Amino acid sequence: MSEPLAILGVVGLRKEFGPLVAVDDVDFAIPVGGSLAIVGESGSGKTTVARMIVGLERPTAGAIIACGRDRSTPARGAAERRRRGGEVQIVFQDPYSSLDPRQAVTAAIDEVLRLHAADLDADARRARVGELGGLVGLDERQMRARPGALSGGQRQRVAIARALAATPRVIVLDESVAALDVSIQAQVLNLLADVRVATGVSFLLISHDLAVVRQLTEQVIVMQRGRIVERGATAAVLDDPQEPYTQLLRASVPTAGWKPRRRAGAR
Repeated sequence: MSEPLAILGVVGLRKEFGPLVAVDDVDFAIPVGGSLAIVGESGSGKTTVARMIVGLERPTAGAIIACGRDRSTPARGAAERRRRGGEVQIVFQDPYSSLDPRQAVTAAIDEVLRLHAADLDADARRARVGELGGLVGLDERQMRARPGALSGGQRQRVAIARALAATPRVIVLDESVAALDVSIQAQVLNLLADVRVATGVSFLLISHDLAVVRQLTEQVIVMQRGRIVERGATAAVLDDPQEPYTQLLRASVPTAGWKPRRRAGAR
């Protein structure tokens, strides 16, 4: 049986910042419609991988292939940047910093459509903005609002709608629910799962939260100090980790009945 076609893959990916090797010989592939998580503690290199994939950092070595095209080097010109943006989009942890505080939600989404759906006229764009708002669960009042009038969860929904407006094949989720309250986080996770079913988009999830990883992805890789130390099906890796580092990550997750211990001498 042949392997499923990869929509996104990296081979031998490496990133150096002077003498520091932040990412070292990383390989993975995400099939069409698939989902992969990269997990690890702060400094493991997972976010650097994401930044290289979306073009915010240039790899020192290795290849990045998205939608069958190499994107290991910077885009040449606006047309190439636009094409790449139509293939891979990113949703960051803090949506507020990626939104223009002066723009209403409708204008923010329409801006992306103007760039990536130039064939749509004003009426078609208006209809598409409404569809995207409905897809991410924003009502008419919220769609007319500016970011400052929205909650964190609502702003994250706006960020997701903007990413979807480009009709990408891959969405990179860089700690995209980490800053949300637990109840809002659950809503956004359910939304993301529904969006993936509705659109067929592939996910690359960057996260330290193993519960989020379990809910959103089928495959996972574990990074430590820039290198992959374990990989496999998400459930298998999280339920029966083989590497000591992965076991440590798994053991650090609070379980039912967990109570924080006070340090000696603390008051």
